[in-house]
Amino acid sequence: MSIPSSFIDQILDQSDIVDIIGRRVQLNQKGNNFWGICPFHDDTNPSMAVNQDKQFYYCFVCNAKGNAINFLRDFENLDFVDAVESIASAVGLEVPKTHQTVDTTQALNINSRTAKVYEEQLKSSKGKRAIEYLKSRSISGEVAKFFNIGYSLDEWEGLFQILSKEYEKNDLTDSGLFSEKMKDRFRGRLMFPIRNIKGDHIAFGGRIIDEGEPKYLNSPETKTFSKSKELYGLYEARKLNSPLQSLFVVEGYMDVIALHQNGVTNAVASLGTAITGLHISKMMRYCKNIYVAFDGDLAGRKAAWRAVENGLSILREDINISFIFLEEGHDPDSFINEHGKEAFLELANAATSLSQFFIETVKEQADLNTIEGRSVAAKFAAPLVSKINNQPLKEAYIDEVAKVCSLDFAKLINNSSNNYSSAPSNRQEEIKPKSSSKIARKAVLGIFTALIQHPKLASEIIFDDIKKDSKFHFIQPVKDKFQKDPNVIPSIVFESIEKEQIQNVFSEALLSDINLSAEDAKRMIHDCINTISKSEKDREVILKEKYNMQEITSAEKRELQQVILRKENHTEADKNLLRNLSIVSD
Repeated sequence: MSIPSSFIDQILDQSDIVDIIGRRVQLNQKGNNFWGICPFHDDTNPSMAVNQDKQFYYCFVCNAKGNAINFLRDFENLDFVDAVESIASAVGLEVPKTHQTVDTTQALNINSRTAKVYEEQLKSSKGKRAIEYLKSRSISGEVAKFFNIGYSLDEWEGLFQILSKEYEKNDLTDSGLFSEKMKDRFRGRLMFPIRNIKGDHIAFGGRIIDEGEPKYLNSPETKTFSKSKELYGLYEARKLNSPLQSLFVVEGYMDVIALHQNGVTNAVASLGTAITGLHISKMMRYCKNIYVAFDGDLAGRKAAWRAVENGLSILREDINISFIFLEEGHDPDSFINEHGKEAFLELANAATSLSQFFIETVKEQADLNTIEGRSVAAKFAAPLVSKINNQPLKEAYIDEVAKVCSLDFAKLINNSSNNYSSAPSNRQEEIKPKSSSKIARKAVLGIFTALIQHPKLASEIIFDDIKKDSKFHFIQPVKDKFQKDPNVIPSIVFESIEKEQIQNVFSEALLSDINLSAEDAKRMIHDCINTISKSEKDREVILKEKYNMQEITSAEKRELQQVILRKENHTEADKNLLRNLSIVSD
């Protein structure tokens, strides 16, 4: 799905990057910027700056940078669309439905048509057995209709024969509805259409009615469906509860249906997979209170613990995640049918908070009356606490584990950060500046700082003078953006820069505390351009001397080639040197 650039600009304009990042990382204002511990590398001193005016963040150590969308994508491991939807939801906007690829549109059409086929089959004489099953589970016709519950005939080619008259075989092959031999995947099953947050049919889940395995069967991953991101019932829950105050997360569709039938209309289910960080992140966009309601047996507690592990990195103080452990032998379906809505909601009032569940699990690892046991518990907790990116919460967890284990837990985490860090950054190795001239880098920083503060200077004639000089090509896209629209948001200018090394310098300029007058900015641009030109000439002299003394390295030979090639005019000596360098390189 594509999103109009005008809408992206709108949500970035209406949102506040300090608020978005500040909900996840503790920020403190210093000068024009807010500073915090960078969550993208092993940071100990605040090295990430966030600028409210420019709506931009930058880490001066690992070079993580960008706007609010970039931050959410990296912090919560979201794709672009999900990050946009998260910000849009926070400012009360709906992402507009826009042009989709032909393939995606066709896939959604096939799923929508299939949902209707299944509903029709449930109402037919062949669906009598399925209706009897629904009645035996106390599911009314009204609820079945609301969730578009249907029935797949116990036939090998029934669905294919219907759809093949309307769609191409290649499209049906990719739909996830059929086996490789085009046999119906779901046969003799009660069918639960799965919708995305917009209401599109993206997949199906099926429960077998008679004896057989597997009892539950979901669509495979397709171009419209990813089970690690989608939640059954979320569309329906939002439709009935606006705004959502809370969500109950259960294990199966029948749990969702049973809760709804009994008046709890805010339940969702994961789809044959553990609750992932993406699931939790999606729920956090729409409500502040999340209750995970699993069976109280060992399997249920293990599934709940997986949710803890997957959610630690995105914990926030304003989000409450709690766990309901039903007595053994009960699931949410059986419990609410036996005890009713009020008893189920009472379980929510007595739910175990994530932090409490975490500490209880740490205590269960070993005998805390012994030094060895406390050491085992601390080692168990260390890599998990290291996953927490929210600094105040992290410190609170460190304090609690320290009390449990009777040791300096913070020191243990710091000493073992290389082993336990949840987000080790490779960025420092990837983006070390290759320029040998710190002077040139400062000059580039000066040019960008002047242009950001006084965009109208992009029309200065000096930029026309250097337009054909290849060593200044990196300035061109920045200059063009400001020249076209002096009021352009700097983060949009940032997106026009291709080279990461130049992006880093531009990011520093965005967060600069220097305040320049228009005249000082103009003078700085001229001085910095002259500095870069002189720096290039000085570097050429140094490299030629090393070449003549046969002390030049292979990397420096390639650099010398580039320096000479960037010159507008070449002497005969330059041409001969280029030929010699090319022979050596070959």
